[in-house]
Amino acid sequence: MNIGFDIDGVLTDFETFVATYGCKFLKTTIKNIKISQINDDDISEMFNCDIETENSFWNEYIELYCTEYPSRLGLSDVISELKKAHKIIIITNRSASMVPMERMTSWVKGWLEKEKIPYDKIVFNHGSKLQACLDNKIDVMIEDSPKHIKELSEHINCICFDSHYNSECEGKNIRRCYSSYDLYEHIKEIELTGAVSAFSATVA
Repeated sequence: MNIGFDIDGVLTDFETFVATYGCKFLKTTIKNIKISQINDDDISEMFNCDIETENSFWNEYIELYCTEYPSRLGLSDVISELKKAHKIIIITNRSASMVPMERMTSWVKGWLEKEKIPYDKIVFNHGSKLQACLDNKIDVMIEDSPKHIKELSEHINCICFDSHYNSECEGKNIRRCYSSYDLYEHIKEIELTGAVSAFSATVA
């Protein structure tokens, strides 16, 4: 199978990073944070702050997050095991909004190497991930963003990495995982049932 992995919220625990460093940056307490409102690309609602404050937050913490914040516990081992039988394709919507794309690409590749996460290909995508999954014949996409899961699950198996902000993601072709090892078991179940997408068959 071709297995797609998002970075933010999947390879990393994005929610915990933002909650932790957001409290530090804004000098507030967790009780004043609306964690259910955070999503993969907009934290202003989580802290009830304006876009200028959100941008200031990322100006201060973007490099720390992209280069030093660790991957999820056990994920390196799980992906290394999966790569023995499958292709691992990382599809991320990280953009050059904060830093030049060349620098972001270098950060991502350096971080993956440091965290010992193997892969076959990285795709830097913008907007919808459907075309990127189609182009790379992805059979299973590991994602956390509700908007991407909603679109992708109409065509492909999605494994939703659990967070407060995606708790309502349910439906056909959507499985929910709670840890790296839980993710591995879902992949093995998909292998056994043969429940992969029809992308390969539908691409002309």
